[in-house]
Amino acid sequence: MKAPPRLTLPAALTAAVLAITTLTPVAALEEAATTRSTTLSEERQGNLVSKVVESDGEIVSTLVDANTGEAVLPDPARAGTQPAAGDPHGGAVMGQWAKSEHHFEQMAASSARTAEELAGDTDTDDDAGAAAGATDGDTAEEAVAGVASAESLGAAASWAPSGIKGTDVSNWQPSLNWSSLWNQGSRFAYVKTSEGDSIRNSLFQQQYAGAGAVGMARGGYHFAIPTRDSSGAKQADYFINNGGGWSADGRTLPGLLDVENNPYPSLYGNQCYGFSQSEMVGWIRDFSNRYKARTGRVPAIYTNYYWWQDCTGNSTAFNDHPMHIAAYETTAPRVPSAWSTYDFWQYTDAGFTERIDANVFRGSTAQLQDLVRNRYYKPMGGRAPSGTPTGTPTQVSPAGYVVKGGIGNQYRALGGSSVFGTPTMNERGGLVNGGVYQRFSKNSTFYWSSPTGAWPVNFNGAIGRKFTANRYENGFGYPSTREITGLTGGGAYQVFRSGGAVNKVLWSPATGAQPVRETSGIGAAWKRAGYERGYGYPSTPEIGGLVNGGSYQLFRRGNDVHKILWSSASGAHAVKENSAIGREWKAAGSERGYGYPTTGEYRYGTEIRQKFSKNFTVHYSTTTKRTWATR
Repeated sequence: MKAPPRLTLPAALTAAVLAITTLTPVAALEEAATTRSTTLSEERQGNLVSKVVESDGEIVSTLVDANTGEAVLPDPARAGTQPAAGDPHGGAVMGQWAKSEHHFEQMAASSARTAEELAGDTDTDDDAGAAAGATDGDTAEEAVAGVASAESLGAAASWAPSGIKGTDVSNWQPSLNWSSLWNQGSRFAYVKTSEGDSIRNSLFQQQYAGAGAVGMARGGYHFAIPTRDSSGAKQADYFINNGGGWSADGRTLPGLLDVENNPYPSLYGNQCYGFSQSEMVGWIRDFSNRYKARTGRVPAIYTNYYWWQDCTGNSTAFNDHPMHIAAYETTAPRVPSAWSTYDFWQYTDAGFTERIDANVFRGSTAQLQDLVRNRYYKPMGGRAPSGTPTGTPTQVSPAGYVVKGGIGNQYRALGGSSVFGTPTMNERGGLVNGGVYQRFSKNSTFYWSSPTGAWPVNFNGAIGRKFTANRYENGFGYPSTREITGLTGGGAYQVFRSGGAVNKVLWSPATGAQPVRETSGIGAAWKRAGYERGYGYPSTPEIGGLVNGGSYQLFRRGNDVHKILWSSASGAHAVKENSAIGREWKAAGSERGYGYPTTGEYRYGTEIRQKFSKNFTVHYSTTTKRTWATR
C-alpha cells in the first residue's frame, strides 16, 4: 500500500519539557493560590476525576487523581498500543497512520503546560486570541457561524487553508484550554468517543462539554476496528451508546466514522484488517445503516485517499456522507473519486499554539449551520442522502385523507406510513398562533407552525405523554425537532418552542420525562455545564416559590444529584446535594440557611469551597475530610 503524504514534523521540544512523568502537580498551595476555579461538571471513574472548570474566565477540561489532587498526563510510550477496556492511556486517534511518537510527546507536553496554568504555576498566554483575530462577545449561536480568514487561521502555524477552523481531540489530551482554542479561531471540535466495540474515551463527556461551553459545534468520532466478529452495526451501537449520537439542536455535528489504516497490525492483519474490498464496503454500510436507523441521518466519514482506494476499491457507495479527508500537506488534498471535494480537511497534526490536530470546514457559515441542523445535508462534493423531501403531495389513506405541504414533506422524509401509519384525518387548523395538526394511525400527530415547521409527537412514549399533561402546544409550545434517541445512558429528548421560550423534554430510564426550560437562568446553567452529560437528566420540572422569588430544578447523573437554584440576586448555580458541601448546606436550612449558591464548588489549595448569598463559604478539606462554614 502506498504511504499517504504527510508534513515534516516540527523541531523537537526541549528535553526539559519532554521529561514528563505520569503525574504533575495541579493544585497550588493554599497560601500561593491567586486564582479561583469553578467546577462546571465532573465524572469520577475509580480514583480518576475528569472535569470541566472555569478558571479566570477560561474553560478548561482536565483529568486529576482524586487521591493526590495531581493532573494525570498521557504516557507517550503507549502510542500505538491498544488499551484494555477502562484504561485511560493508549488507543488510536484520527490520522494515527501519519503520527509519530513525537506527536504524542507534544500532546503530553501541551497537557502539562495547561495543567500548570490551571494550577497558577505559569501565566496563561492571552495573546493567542488577539493573534487569531477573535471578536469579544461572540454568542454561542455565532460560534457555529464564525468564519475565520486564512490569515487568522494561520496564527498558530505557518500556513492554513481558508475555511472555518476546528480541531479533533481524544484521551491523549487530558488537559485542554478550550477558551484558548476558541480565541485562535476554532469553531468546531470532534471528540473521540469510542474505538472498536469495547474501548471508550473516558474523557469524552468533559471534553465534549468543554467544547460546548465555549460555543463550539461539537460531535463524536468512532475509530473503527472492522473485524469479522465485530460488525459495523455492533460498533455503531457502541458509538451511539457512549455519546456519539446526533440531534438537530444546531450545535451537534453528525457522528464521524474514522476508517483508516489498521493501527494494530499484530492484532488485526494488514492495513485493511484482512478484509477484501467488498467486505470492507459491506462493513461500512452496516455501520452507516445502523447509525441512520438510530439517529435519523448518515454519519460523516473520515479517511485518507490511499486507504479508501486500496481497502474499498474506491467505492462510490457513500458519497451522500460528508467527507472528512486527512492529508497533511499545503496543496488541495486528493479525495476519493466518489466526491468532487471535501467537507472537512484535517491538514496538520501541529496546529494552534497547542500543536494539535487542526481541521477546516470548506463551506460557508450557512453551510456549516446546515450541516449541524439538517439530517438531509448534501455533501459539498457528493449527492443528497436518500429521503430528502421533494414537496410533492401524496394521498396515502384508503379513506381518502391527504398528506400535503409541510406536514407531507416531513412525514415522507421521516419514514412515512412505515413509521407513523396512515392519516386518520386531513390537516386541521385553528391551533394557537395559527398552527395546524394531523393525526396518524400509529398514535403520532404532526404539528406545524410558521416558526417551527412540521414535526411529529409520538404519544406512545413518555415524552408525548408529558406533552399531553402540559396542555399540548398551549404548554410547551410546538415541536421543533422529532424525538431524538441515542443520548448518554440510553436517553432521548424533544425540543418544543413557544415564542421565545425553548422547552427541551428529556427522558431517561432513571428519571422519566421532564422538561428543561433552556431559555431560563436554570436552563442556561444546565447547558453551560454540558447538558445531560454534565449535571445529568432533569428529575423535576423547574419549581418556583422559594424565598425571595427563587426557583430550582433537580438533575441526576448516576448517583449524583445536582440542584440548580436561581434567584434574581445570585443568578443560577448548582449545589451537588450528595457532596460534603451539599449535605452541610442542606443541614443548615438550604437557601433559607446559608442562602442561594453564588458559585459552584471550586478548588482552593487543599480545600473544596462553595460560596452562598448570605456571605457564607462552605469548606471541605480533602486531607482531613472535615466540612465547615465561615462568614
